[in-house]
Amino acid sequence: MEKVTPRFDIYVKCASDGKSVGDCPFSQRVCMVAILKIPTDLFCIIPVDISNKPEAFLKLNPDGTVPVLVDRSDKQMISDSGKIVQYIDSLFLDPDVRVGYTGPARDATDAVFGKLAAWLKDSRLDQTEKLRSALTAELSKCNDYLSSVSDGFLLGDSLCDLDCSVLPKLRHVQVAGNYFRNFDIPEHHSALLGYIRRGEATDVFKQTCPEDREIIHGWAQHGVTVLNK
Repeated sequence: MEKVTPRFDIYVKCASDGKSVGDCPFSQRVCMVAILKIPTDLFCIIPVDISNKPEAFLKLNPDGTVPVLVDRSDKQMISDSGKIVQYIDSLFLDPDVRVGYTGPARDATDAVFGKLAAWLKDSRLDQTEKLRSALTAELSKCNDYLSSVSDGFLLGDSLCDLDCSVLPKLRHVQVAGNYFRNFDIPEHHSALLGYIRRGEATDVFKQTCPEDREIIHGWAQHGVTVLNK
């Protein structure tokens, strides 16, 4: 039987082995949504070494960023995770993963990754408590929101696009925060920790989550170092 070429190619950051999926949370979001919505025989995930970008990839996307989705049928190339998810959602209506949602769940979770990145990229000892507090405040917002909803996910009993965006970033908080800044999500944030456990137990998260060492390696490539007091 002749092998059918998948309609969609999804380019993502590769791991340090050059073959596996790497640590990019935006790439993981796209992969999660793709798995949830697109039949598996219609798409192919292609890891790309973004530290040594292949010429063919740069010809496809001169900006050299990931993730990238290529639709062979409609000859489309999309290079922004939000736009990729919107495009997938426009073609595959089910399941409804609430793409484009705005509301309290988004407000409660939107700033976490930015606060983590700000802290990790700032090596000044005199700023560490201020930056730690800023991240903790955003995590408290997440916990407060999750405390107000049922024991499911951000918008109900099933994963939505917002979960696919937030859960990979929270994994970075856990892994990179602990490794580089000796930071752990406070135990009293029980709603948040329970949400993370439920999310990480799903098959779609397990299929797309990079190894912890890849998250650490990825931040180290950005110049982040362990901050010793």
